[in-house]
Amino acid sequence: MKERKLPFVTIVIPVKPGLTPDAIKAIKKINYPKDKIEVITVYGRNPSKQRNEAVKLARGDIIYFLDNDSMPEKDTLMKLIVHIKDDVVLAGGPSIMPEKLPVKAFVFGKTLESFFSTGHSRARYRKIGDVRFTDEKEIILCNMVMKKDIFLEFGGFNERLYPNEENELMDKLKHSGFKMIYDPHATVIRMPRKTLISFIKQIFNYGRGRGEQTVFYPKSFNLFNFAPLIFLLYLLFSLFYGGYFFIPLIFYFVILILDCLIKIIKSKDIRYIFLPITTFILHITYGVGLVYGLLKAPFKKVKNGGLNIEYVKV
Repeated sequence: MKERKLPFVTIVIPVKPGLTPDAIKAIKKINYPKDKIEVITVYGRNPSKQRNEAVKLARGDIIYFLDNDSMPEKDTLMKLIVHIKDDVVLAGGPSIMPEKLPVKAFVFGKTLESFFSTGHSRARYRKIGDVRFTDEKEIILCNMVMKKDIFLEFGGFNERLYPNEENELMDKLKHSGFKMIYDPHATVIRMPRKTLISFIKQIFNYGRGRGEQTVFYPKSFNLFNFAPLIFLLYLLFSLFYGGYFFIPLIFYFVILILDCLIKIIKSKDIRYIFLPITTFILHITYGVGLVYGLLKAPFKKVKNGGLNIEYVKV
């Protein structure tokens, strides 16, 4: 794509009050004409609303959504932009973790990357396959570009929904016939959670968001997303009846342990030994979050509060 044809891009970053958007450091180094970029940071406590308000003010035809800790690599924006054309209205790539990590962060990051933990959604956290058409299962909001006019046409993000606001919007786009692209080579770098408590909170919120999304937009229901809830119900049933009902659970752990051993042998990294435990925690926590989200959604209101919008020079 020639430079003269590059679209003007607005980069939108929601930030919690008191935090500094580390993403700015990486944005200043990206391979994209600086006169065709504007950066809007929005401070507040409702990321969906923060992003919506920023897009309303955006001058760009394309919006690039980042989180405050997303560190896009130099060519990431350029790689994503080239996919936006005709009926392809959205493109995204994975959020990968740094190479050198402490044990806990490594294990939590690798848990999200594992097929036995997150299925096809592992593509959000590692480079999987080639450039392809996709849906909400593989794209993550902290590294996503979208046409501004389509975003506004669909009403932006559901301000009662966070997380999963992008998943609901992508499902609506898909059901309306629009196309989305996943580019495994267009990456941002983000640090995984560093403590067990923060990891559990992260996964619980993912489950809660999925439950709320299903209530707000029933067409987005997918049985695979509810597998952790089915697993949770199975565990409760097994605890009550015992005996032969524990046999599937034994097979479950045998598969996780074999997968863990294969990873250790291939990588010669003993840290993978914790993966069966963290995968089990992920499935249980996500299932609990789903239940909470399904029950909470009908009573949920938009979280308001003052927003502070700033333009950052790059």
